[in-house]
Amino acid sequence: MNASLNLCASSSPFRLENEQAYQAWRVRKLDARERIDPTRVFTPDRDGQLSTSDCPALKQQLQAFNFVLFAANPEEFDKQAFINLNHQFGLHDPDANLGADADRVTALQVVDVTDARAQYIPYTNRAMNWHTDGYYNPPERRINAFALYCVRPAQRGGGNYLFDHEMMYLLIRDQSPDLLEALLQDDLMHIPANLQGSEVIRREETGPVFSLQADSAALNMRYTSRPHNIVWKADQRSQRALNLVREILMGSDALIDVSLQAGQGMVCNNILHGRHAFQDVAKHPARLVLRARYRDAINLSHGLCAENPG
Repeated sequence: MNASLNLCASSSPFRLENEQAYQAWRVRKLDARERIDPTRVFTPDRDGQLSTSDCPALKQQLQAFNFVLFAANPEEFDKQAFINLNHQFGLHDPDANLGADADRVTALQVVDVTDARAQYIPYTNRAMNWHTDGYYNPPERRINAFALYCVRPAQRGGGNYLFDHEMMYLLIRDQSPDLLEALLQDDLMHIPANLQGSEVIRREETGPVFSLQADSAALNMRYTSRPHNIVWKADQRSQRALNLVREILMGSDALIDVSLQAGQGMVCNNILHGRHAFQDVAKHPARLVLRARYRDAINLSHGLCAENPG
């Protein structure tokens, strides 16, 4: 870690010892959420380019909610435009996964039961409970942002629900700093290896729920509500902390529902999210959503706003 990053990490509002910095950040966060409409939609052109005049509004939207919604012309907006749009947000380091194409973009759609991907929920029409993307990845492949683009919606269902991970941190820190400290422990969350026969598809991983991003000391969250293929630390404080996360997800008004239609999408830091079950209809095109995961976090100064500080 270089000297500038050391300074950044030491002053981060997400370190428990930095109470003054946290309180200042908290005021800004809550004020932004009061003033800004989370459902505001930005409009890229057919090549995925946004207007630099959007920079101030984009920065405010991300400060408030950590996600941005967009709507393009579905007749003109293709996968390359989707990738170009993500570049506008400073996202240049895509992460590969088992179902991704050569460009590391994944086509999420229901696959036949004979397809090896059918064992993974994103390739079915089943509901997906609360999670952050890539929670099972090793530290060097930590997912800090992802983007979705709806090519075709389902005939019924398939909407997403979102919860800003920074708001989760804020609510827990306000209620119980002691339990927040438990969520920062490196041995809290254990994911067994993914074995397919004798082949190791993914090695086992152990780590915290909350951590600081390696390059910026911003907040990263790793979490899943799945009861299978995950082992949580069993001591009383850890279990109380996890129960608090679940209670907040069930009862907080910070939850936001989003139903993406054709041509619509979302770019976000790796916020908590889930998906409702859905149904396709025979003889109609099936639901298709493109997804790109990134190891870098959103940074407009490395994209659209590089020369326009807004």
